[in-house]
Amino acid sequence: MGFMDRFAAWLEKVMMPIASKLGSQKHLAALRDGFIAYLPISLIGAFGTMFLNVLLKPDSLVGKKLNEMDAWASSVQPVIDKYISPVFNGMWWGTLAMTTIFLLITVAYAYCKSQDVDPLAGATVAVAAYLAMVPDTLKGVIVKVNDVEHAVDIWGNISWGSFNSTAMFAGLVVALLSAQLFCYLTKKGWVIKMPDQVPPAVSRAFSAVIPAIATVFVFALISMLFTAVIGVDYKTWIDKTIQEPLTKFGQSPFAYIGLITLSQFFWFFGLHGLNMVEPALNTMYLPTLNANIEAVNQGQEAIHIFTRNFVDVYAMPGGSGGTLALLLAIFIFSKRQENRELAKLAIVPGVFQINEPVIFGLPIVLNPIYFIPFAIIPGILCTIAYFATQAGLVSKISAFIPWTCPPVISAFLATNGDFRATLLALLLFILALAIWTPFVIAANKIGNNE
Repeated sequence: MGFMDRFAAWLEKVMMPIASKLGSQKHLAALRDGFIAYLPISLIGAFGTMFLNVLLKPDSLVGKKLNEMDAWASSVQPVIDKYISPVFNGMWWGTLAMTTIFLLITVAYAYCKSQDVDPLAGATVAVAAYLAMVPDTLKGVIVKVNDVEHAVDIWGNISWGSFNSTAMFAGLVVALLSAQLFCYLTKKGWVIKMPDQVPPAVSRAFSAVIPAIATVFVFALISMLFTAVIGVDYKTWIDKTIQEPLTKFGQSPFAYIGLITLSQFFWFFGLHGLNMVEPALNTMYLPTLNANIEAVNQGQEAIHIFTRNFVDVYAMPGGSGGTLALLLAIFIFSKRQENRELAKLAIVPGVFQINEPVIFGLPIVLNPIYFIPFAIIPGILCTIAYFATQAGLVSKISAFIPWTCPPVISAFLATNGDFRATLLALLLFILALAIWTPFVIAANKIGNNE
């Protein structure tokens, strides 16, 4: 225990200042809150995508079986294709396919709200600033004139690529910087002040005019400089210089597993680990998830192994640290009555990936014995799942599911019905149970797990 105490003291000395600074950083907080606000939109798209790829498409998990019946293939499937599938496809198109627009609004709103500046105005200005940087002409469109093909530029058309997952990083940069500039100008007093008799809503609208004009002007100017000086538009430049290298780096298991392990260390101090690394996880891995969803919706193979929900599906059964396996180990091996009583209370939330009762009630926080498996299990499970996916033993994740979806079931849904992924998730859960077991037994022998 002497070594464990010294290790805990070292972690507290070194990691606590870093965790505190990260938790209070206003841009990271805006990203975190913005992604949380975006969650309902993503769930709408996930619902539509799941129905399409599990049930409605003729090559879907259920659709394949149903279309083996001639009556279904000739009479029912055409009706589904014409009248039902477009509805669920529209749900995807209006949500996940337009990810960047929603994140512009939610992230800018969260930042302005934290600065006590009109958040609605800041959000609308962020959208305008981004649209000012989006190319308004499609170049090189092939058209036929008298059976002769010509490449022409068509003004007034915006590429979908400016709003889907490939544009997410570019949109986040604009959301944060435009919101910061808007807040700065507003606080500097660059506002039109109306008489007290003017209704508050009208007064707020007029006070936002000058900061809004200045902000959108700056971003339109930047857009012109990118095109005239660098030779490419802003989004293309971001893609080539930042997003593509970042995505490539993010697909390294060292990057992904390193972030997940870091989040576990934050938990040691009572800080919500995933919330601390959420901005990085969402920025790097939500685009890869959306890219997989888009590819599958278009009849192609999913592209990326690591997605935002990869860790939820495979590496954290019951929540951070795989604590559902810990609860099962307590039921089987623990001789401490207080732990068994806590497990009874925590088991139902744990099934739905909610494990704060375990983390703070057992506790795992500041507990060097239980914290060891808590810290290492996600990384071990992630590593095994990575190699299994890379080897083609299971399908890549291509569906957005709520983080509260029970383990094992989540693997089936996230891979659009791959039973192999379900089996992998079950085996990983058993491995987590095996890792937790000796520590539960050790806690019995020590007689003190506080």
